[in-house]
Amino acid sequence: MKHEIGFKGVCLRAAEEGDGRTLEGVAVPYGSVISTWDGAETFDADCVFDDTDTAKLCYQHGELIGRILDAHPQEDGLHITAHISDTQRGRDVVALLRDGALDSLSVGFMPIDDEVDKQGVTHRRRVRLLEVSVVSWPAYEAAKITSQRSSETTHESMRETGNQKGNEMDLNEINDKLNGIMDEQRSMKAAIARNTDSEPAKVMGAEYRTAGDYLQALYRGDEAAVQLMHECRDLIATGDTGNKVAWIRDDLRLIEQRRKVTNILTHDTLPDKGMTMEYNVVASDTATVDKQENEGGALQFGKVTFGTKSASIDTYGGYTSLSRQTIERSTTPMLNTALAALRNAYAKATENKVRSFLYDTIASQRDAETDANKIDAPAQLSAMTIDQWAMLIMDAAELADDRNVSLTRLGVSKDVMAALVKLKDTGSRFFDLSGDGSDTLGDFDLTGIAGKFLRVPVQMLPKAPAGTACFIDPEAVTVWESGGPTQLSDGDPTKLTENYSVYGYMAVAATQPLGLIPVKFAATAKSGE
Repeated sequence: MKHEIGFKGVCLRAAEEGDGRTLEGVAVPYGSVISTWDGAETFDADCVFDDTDTAKLCYQHGELIGRILDAHPQEDGLHITAHISDTQRGRDVVALLRDGALDSLSVGFMPIDDEVDKQGVTHRRRVRLLEVSVVSWPAYEAAKITSQRSSETTHESMRETGNQKGNEMDLNEINDKLNGIMDEQRSMKAAIARNTDSEPAKVMGAEYRTAGDYLQALYRGDEAAVQLMHECRDLIATGDTGNKVAWIRDDLRLIEQRRKVTNILTHDTLPDKGMTMEYNVVASDTATVDKQENEGGALQFGKVTFGTKSASIDTYGGYTSLSRQTIERSTTPMLNTALAALRNAYAKATENKVRSFLYDTIASQRDAETDANKIDAPAQLSAMTIDQWAMLIMDAAELADDRNVSLTRLGVSKDVMAALVKLKDTGSRFFDLSGDGSDTLGDFDLTGIAGKFLRVPVQMLPKAPAGTACFIDPEAVTVWESGGPTQLSDGDPTKLTENYSVYGYMAVAATQPLGLIPVKFAATAKSGE
């Protein structure tokens, strides 16, 4: 499916800098979130754009009007430079741009790699750029045209003026514009002068081009490398990938990609000290608000009491041993590979910890003999109809509203997702499985093991016990973490080796257990009954 987005902010370079048909602008902004037919989406700052050299320049996503000369990422988005061809439509577009009637860009693309966060926002990670269009109405609102110059237009105006008075009016207008440009240049020079002595913001890890370069510096005892090791400790917990060098951002992103269940829950940082931590829970809540019966009368009284619970802080990590010859004389890609293996193992171990806790908590709340926190399904899983699922979701939404929690997503085991996929209507498949066509009540991306059912996001919980289905509010479970892509060395001079580890600390607890609403399907009838 071809997607289209738009962004305002173009600049037309005219005769002094070219032939008046060179177009510059930001085709794709980073970090902005918009609503589309397929839900909310955003382009991340590290999004990769393929085939920019073959992308075309179009008008309103239709008629071809030129070609893309250059497309490269900058801090705020994907910038392009394009040439408008000397066709009738191209001349029309140039005129509209000069008049200010057109000032927007939009792109058509094919998604290649996407991720959906716990708020349901689709993050574009890699796309194939098909075309950039000059459009009337973009999807993204941003900067207007900053400058516009065209000596061709000026000369034509002067030639077409039939009397001296007209020429004087045109010259006055030109002088006003030139004075404005000079004022703007003076302001820019003053701003540059004021900032000459200020130091640019330091980018974390910028001293090293790759993780392998960092590893070699750590081996040498580079003070900056040791400091960076400590600065990286809480990056995974906070999700902070802002002012970071690309290899650190990539490490964090790849760990996140491998922790599908951890990503849908709440994250926080651990305390600085201790191997256990306390957290607060609501013990009782009788707070109420009601209409004041009489002026000056007492308001409704209620009380919230809190209790504390504790969670153990566990250590997760692993190490590998590399010879000093490998560290000192190998190319950095070999070291990058070693660190990638440790990073993947760390992601897998911590993800398994969170999965185990979440699955056990769901099962215990669903199967408790007294005060079970659950919704009873009216039938066995295999016998559930679309209408029964719809009623189940309505019951869950009502219960979530009563508890003041969010019905953010439905987490299911593989067999429950398979049962949803099998639902049919009038003999045909009920869901669009490809993600490229229209759907009626839902769609699933089988490779991403996620989708939507009756507008409720559905997330498969990998290797969850059969029959698991639970509505999950991210605040129900909190994951505290400290650590991540941290490498420590411990040398053995007798063997000329260095040991490098990736480790971190983690605690998991149900901080809002009522935010988990498990579904209990009717039991399968036993043989002979």
